[in-house]
Amino acid sequence: MTNTLQAAPAPLTDRELLDIFQPVFDRIREGAIDRETDRRLPHKEIGWLREAGFGRLRVPREAGGFGVGIGQLVQLLIGLGTADSNIPQALRGHIGFVEYVLAHPDAAYREFWFAELAAGALVGNAESERTGTFGEPATKVTPVDGRLVLNGAKYYTTGSIFADWIHVGVGVDQAGDGGPGLATVQVRADAAGVRIHDDWDGFGQRLTGSGTTEFTGVEVDPRLLNLRGAGEFTATVQNAVYQLVHLAALAGIGAAALEEITAFIRSRTRNLFNPAVAPERDPVSLQVIGWGYGTVETVKATVLAAALTVQRASDAQQAGTAVDRDFAEADAHVYGVQSTVIDLVLGLVSRVFEVGGASATSRSRQLDRLWRNARTISSHNPAIYRQQAVGDFVVNGVAPSAGILGLLAGAPREP
Repeated sequence: MTNTLQAAPAPLTDRELLDIFQPVFDRIREGAIDRETDRRLPHKEIGWLREAGFGRLRVPREAGGFGVGIGQLVQLLIGLGTADSNIPQALRGHIGFVEYVLAHPDAAYREFWFAELAAGALVGNAESERTGTFGEPATKVTPVDGRLVLNGAKYYTTGSIFADWIHVGVGVDQAGDGGPGLATVQVRADAAGVRIHDDWDGFGQRLTGSGTTEFTGVEVDPRLLNLRGAGEFTATVQNAVYQLVHLAALAGIGAAALEEITAFIRSRTRNLFNPAVAPERDPVSLQVIGWGYGTVETVKATVLAAALTVQRASDAQQAGTAVDRDFAEADAHVYGVQSTVIDLVLGLVSRVFEVGGASATSRSRQLDRLWRNARTISSHNPAIYRQQAVGDFVVNGVAPSAGILGLLAGAPREP
């Protein structure tokens, strides 16, 4: 697809973006422990991000957005994840949807959504369900009395409770070839027949709004219904971007763990096991902090390097020059580092307790939330399946998204 928009203004620098968003991140961080303790969803905090324009970061500048690259987006997501890792995940559906819009071939569709996004609209996600399968979803759009209506229930609808719109994966009775097919549609979150429940019961990432959404006779705008071909799952950076959000949140958790345990050590007045040495001079503490610093910087660099590979594929797609290999390499890079990032961050958030002693386990500090959140994020798209997909790409040239699509659709695998 060739982008028809006119020449854009000069992009904002990293420093300019931080000047806008870092004060918001700092405000969000101030209440993170209280929100975790009280299990209070971050409606107000996401509102601050909306007002600052976080939801339009990737929208082109000439269309009212910031026009940032994927690398800059990921840098900001790491900062946001350091403040509160729930919030990058709560915005994950929105971030993926923006990539969908950027690559959409219909100029009128792009213009509609650029206007909505520039005005501050947030879009939630509703793809997963328990009663249907990936290839045959139970949630469907069907014609009724000359209208299109949406019925069904979706689970893990992350961010929808905070959103203005919901991006829904659906089945349709007639696809382009005349048979049953898959489609996506966007409906207003406040439309008649939409009910969103905060019933996510995971032990971590408890404030992401990843609950159930029910659709009962919801009227659909036919302009917002798009049939899905196989290319939508493979000729896209959307899958890689979705995983980058998780990796950025993990990098943020690692950074938060390092910051919190460092502040804890500085605040201590005694050193139980080495009382002759001030806590901030204790060699064991300094070694763990030094190791943690290197770990955090390694994770950040790893995630940002993957983001640049995804950016190259995105640039090629919007220039109309992308080939299948571009998307496969973007997926392989992100999926390939997923397990490495997970292992490093889980190791870090466990090891910080080595220098804290029993007092670091105080519920008032909520340090356990860091491990719980990291473990929960790591479970959403199990890395062991990603490793198999990347291995198949390296050895056999099978694009990772194509391999995963085959698994989701129930295609048999060769032994």
